[in-house]
Amino acid sequence: MEKIKTNIKGLDVLLGGGIPSRHNVFICGGPGTGKTSLSMEFLYRGAVGGESGLFLSLEEDVDSLVENVNATFTKWSKFNQLVKEKKLMLVTQESYIHVDMPETGVSPYYTFSKLHDKLDEVIDDNKIKRVVIDSASILNLFFDNDLEYRRTVLNLLRDLKKKGCTAMLTAELQNVNRDTVRFAIEHFVTDGVILLYLLEQQERRISAIEVLKMRGCEHSKVLTPFKITSNGIEVYVGERVY
Repeated sequence: MEKIKTNIKGLDVLLGGGIPSRHNVFICGGPGTGKTSLSMEFLYRGAVGGESGLFLSLEEDVDSLVENVNATFTKWSKFNQLVKEKKLMLVTQESYIHVDMPETGVSPYYTFSKLHDKLDEVIDDNKIKRVVIDSASILNLFFDNDLEYRRTVLNLLRDLKKKGCTAMLTAELQNVNRDTVRFAIEHFVTDGVILLYLLEQQERRISAIEVLKMRGCEHSKVLTPFKITSNGIEVYVGERVY
């Protein structure tokens, strides 16, 4: 099985060599655990190595994304140039979704099918190989019921796989306690699930990562500490959290 290296320090060791090609992986955790940072680095490392990436933000605008990345990863000297050359594409829902006003009601609603069609076009035109959707939790707001949301997400993931894309979707966990964490149905049917935690240790919090599931490959099942540094995420393989 072909594997796509994330080139995130230590993560490929936990993954047994990388993410299987064309897999879709949920990056799950509570606020501030590093979901956006990890998925952005997945794209950045790919773009540096010649694989074009697409980051779809459903929460932030492009300027904010660039500002946050530059503030967090100060040693990513190639980031701005990759964005400028569209080897790492940053897009938002406002860029691609037509907004309509219902006859009854005040708030606008977004047509997901238009977003899906536009994503297909951008992926094909730019030969995108890595895709990030940030976040699937916000994506849920497009739909009136959970069943429709789950059906549409699964169709999207199948479409990305057919196009040869390896995808990450970030998602908020309802309960971030490791012992009582709860998952939605889509987490069980996806190819992989990576969990990020902020664990209390005396008077500070420790960032930790756990590969809960990665279909078709052997992977570490050990809760492992990590740190977000100026040059990216470092996963401290072999070290214990407690």
